Amino acid sequence: MKKYVVSIAVTAMVVVAALTVFGMSNQTTAIENSISHSASSFKEMTTETYLSNYNKRKEELAVKGIHTLPFQLELEKKTNFYRFYYPKQENTANEKAIWVSVMLSGDQKTINGIMYEGVPDVHTVKAMIQATGLTWTPELDQFIAVTNVAKTPKEMVVSDVKVTIEGTSEQIKVMVDPVKLEAPKKL
Repeated sequence: MKKYVVSIAVTAMVVVAALTVFGMSNQTTAIENSISHSASSFKEMTTETYLSNYNKRKEELAVKGIHTLPFQLELEKKTNFYRFYYPKQENTANEKAIWVSVMLSGDQKTINGIMYEGVPDVHTVKAMIQATGLTWTPELDQFIAVTNVAKTPKEMVVSDVKVTIEGTSEQIKVMVDPVKLEAPKKL
């Protein structure tokens, strides 16, 4: 009888452990799916969605006393480029100049890429990347660290978002592009 009770208890513990592991596995999968889904949505992200994401992040940072650049979609008539940010009295000779350009797909609404260029503003760069839906990681933090900038481009791909950085500690260029499927190559 004692062996029978012990084997029922062991069986019950195994069943509970299996259910716990299975439940945690499903929960982990759900979290991973939501992260990859939100990040991969950058492939088809419109400027309205992006700006909404960026402004939410900007407000969260402002509560903490952290300033980021104010983004809004504007067309620079001289160059016919769309920009999220550039100073009204743009002076490219100014060492402190910063601008953030956006490349749009053929529909003129979907983002094809974003480029930050100018003096390093790490908080704006982080918010710019986070607005794509990408989950921030310590590796990304280290990747965009101003002390880690190189004159030759460095590239990192996370959840279908490609981040490229190059420059010096005084002047950087950061590009954020959705990773899109490429056409198959002919044999």
